[in-house]
Amino acid sequence: MTDRRPLTGLVLVALLALPVVSAITPPTGLAPNNGTRAFISDDRDPDAGTLPPFVLSTLDAVVRAENVSVANISRIRDFSYATTQPPYRVGPNQQTLSEYRLAQLNSIQRNDSTSLWLPDSKRSNGTVVKDAHITILGTNEGVRTGIGAEEGNHAANDSDRLLIPRNGTVLTQLDYSTLLPNRTCTVAGDTKTCLSYDLLEQQVDRSVRIGTQTWESDSASPRKLEYDGAKATEPTTLQVRATITSTVAVTTKTYVRDGGWQLSNTTTDETLSLSHTVQDSAPAVVTSNQNLSVTQTVVRSEEGIDRIILQFEGPQTLSDRRLWSEAQFKGSTGRVQNVWSVYSQRRYTNATRGRRLLTTSNTTLSLSPSNTTRLNQTLAQQLAATNERQRTVPFPNVLELRLTARNRQPTLRWTQNTSITAAPEITRLSGFNMTGDATPLDRRVNLTSVPPRGYTTIVITNVDQPITEVRDIHNGSIPVTTQTVREQNASLTATTLNETHARVQLTDARTGQPLSNRAVWLSGAAQGQVTTNANGTVVVERRDLYVTASFTGATNVSQHVYYGPAQTRVAFQPEPFNIYQLLTSLAGALVSVAAFLVFFVPFAYMRRGTG
Repeated sequence: MTDRRPLTGLVLVALLALPVVSAITPPTGLAPNNGTRAFISDDRDPDAGTLPPFVLSTLDAVVRAENVSVANISRIRDFSYATTQPPYRVGPNQQTLSEYRLAQLNSIQRNDSTSLWLPDSKRSNGTVVKDAHITILGTNEGVRTGIGAEEGNHAANDSDRLLIPRNGTVLTQLDYSTLLPNRTCTVAGDTKTCLSYDLLEQQVDRSVRIGTQTWESDSASPRKLEYDGAKATEPTTLQVRATITSTVAVTTKTYVRDGGWQLSNTTTDETLSLSHTVQDSAPAVVTSNQNLSVTQTVVRSEEGIDRIILQFEGPQTLSDRRLWSEAQFKGSTGRVQNVWSVYSQRRYTNATRGRRLLTTSNTTLSLSPSNTTRLNQTLAQQLAATNERQRTVPFPNVLELRLTARNRQPTLRWTQNTSITAAPEITRLSGFNMTGDATPLDRRVNLTSVPPRGYTTIVITNVDQPITEVRDIHNGSIPVTTQTVREQNASLTATTLNETHARVQLTDARTGQPLSNRAVWLSGAAQGQVTTNANGTVVVERRDLYVTASFTGATNVSQHVYYGPAQTRVAFQPEPFNIYQLLTSLAGALVSVAAFLVFFVPFAYMRRGTG
């Protein structure tokens, strides 16, 4: 059901004031004036600021809203997605982001006489193949991090790393031009021998390599390289390779002088197979293979679900931790949105198209056509001297996906009302910093970027359904282990031992059984956190006159019990007033003043007298 709010009317009124956009498809490389503009975050937003940021701020809300133009809204702000595979369909052809990217990729035109390359392309020349390259444009399901780009050289290399799933598709631009020499002739007496070259066939064998695994491409699309079952668990290299094999036929025609040159013989008995290999690579991490275990504890009371505790265990570095994106509640009533955000932007707006031309008329050595090695040398010699004509052309919107952190902590998104009166709420979070800096954004990207944090514990209250699915940033499913427990009260008591120390004990409120090996958080003490011993006790040293001890809750899996939060406070007595110490301090001060008067004042007077 469409989520209608009172602000929707304001949105529609504001949209009526926007200019009507053209439905004509713009030139390649520019932001389109239709709904697919929403996929391009680095375009200019000429109407930015005409709507409050909290009105229809997400693309899914815009797509669901009635009488709202996605094209117009995307002229106002940019959008991000929960995963690299957002389900939204926009534009005249109702395309998803993935379909739009592939359509733009397939729109690239090529011909044999020119090559189209990009600023990062590593070009090379073969014998008949010129300006050959294969350039990684991104992956269909993967994302480039950009995180840590301002934290030093090593971090800068990490920031360019691709985070890819176990199965995926690499998008590439492969191009080259083909240059054959003109017919060449040599004259020896009354005999003239002419060689001509014809391209019979060109075959391209492509492959993608991740770590130690290689996949040969059998895709019908020349710009898509698919892989599946990548096993790399450490940061590795994604490499794409293409071998271009050209089959060239050499035709020999012999002429004799008889008043003029008369053809006497034609043979096509020589075929050359010429191969040239190009490659490109990028640092990568197969995030689907990284560690992250998700445990859901459903705490029930007599009234139903009291709270849900999500625990995430795994490494705490970006390259070693599987990044989860959202946790879905049963019935799709709502979800927990993690801090990660995926957006799409153009990596290249322009490309270069070049054509190779022979600089001189060809001459050849007097070589035997049957000697293949010498023919190859001859070809290389004839094609070595070339010049090139280049021009800059627009490049299609083959977007790359970028990852950033949009919030400092996870948020709840609810699509419909629940059966309980209070709104769902995240009541407790435990986490850690993953990097110190926010991801830098392009100056035209109107999105939020903050330093990313990872979370180990999320406690949610006022929910009536459990979590049924957790998905990663590639929209892949992460297994969830669910356990159900009953809530039981915990008791936290404190006893003052002396002027500086107190004993805190954590027990089961009903049975009095001590709760051992549990974390207790302290405020006003010398330590911030302590762990209870076998008797459920800890001894704390005060830093202030008041010390607060807090137990945030814990699960006893073996007894199917969840002990709820508890807190206690210890008040220490201030130190007694010591009159003897005060008098001693005053006496010391008087002695210092007297010494100053005795030793310094006479010298100052004498100096004044001699001045």
